[in-house]
Amino acid sequence: MSNIGVKKEFRDFGKFIHISAILMILSIATVITGFIAIILVLIAMKFIKRANYTLNNSSLHEFRSKYIRGFISKICGMVVLVTGVASLVLFFYIPTSIPIYISLSLSIILMITGLVFVYSGLADEMKSWKSLKLFFENSSKMFPPNISNEAIKGCDKLRTGTLLNSLGFLIVPAIIGFIYQVKGYFMLATLNKLESGYDAPESSEQQIELPKPQPVNNVGSKINFCPYCGAKLSGLGQFCALCGSEIS
Repeated sequence: MSNIGVKKEFRDFGKFIHISAILMILSIATVITGFIAIILVLIAMKFIKRANYTLNNSSLHEFRSKYIRGFISKICGMVVLVTGVASLVLFFYIPTSIPIYISLSLSIILMITGLVFVYSGLADEMKSWKSLKLFFENSSKMFPPNISNEAIKGCDKLRTGTLLNSLGFLIVPAIIGFIYQVKGYFMLATLNKLESGYDAPESSEQQIELPKPQPVNNVGSKINFCPYCGAKLSGLGQFCALCGSEIS
């Protein structure tokens, strides 16, 4: 894959990230759009994988693997956590022959295990954004300066947003974290402007200095013989010495 092909993969990655950012805003109204946004981010990872076939960059590999691992860990953690909470609630409403201490212990173990998985996934996600930031810092010459700078800042925003989301049990940090993540996705989405003429380097056309025209002396040919009598002219005067005719 050529350099142009690599940049195309990053541009397509940016397009999916841009759509995900829009869907995250819409997730305020409906949760399902937020879930779709995360799915699109996972789909966008395939473009990073394709680009890395050529680049073979360890930071890109870590970004993709850690993000996917973090996503799986969070999903598993949420399932286990919800199961633990549900079992605890059902314990108080549905009579059971299981001893109280066993039911409570099982519910608590499930909830703690779920939280461990969730926070482990959030830690992996933070590391993934750090790895992507490191890639853009080390490979900034691959992209126009403003796009690489925006991508680096976007990774920082996403990492900070993920950290604040880990405090999801507090309303204010969760809201701020959500804003940081949306802003970070939009900043990272500037990659979709690659190869579209946006911020293309200024062309340095070579100025060729043309030679200045030299004045041409229009000197008429000398007349050596008189056109009237045929006598040889001396070239000193305007009249023929023999016949007296004017020589023009």
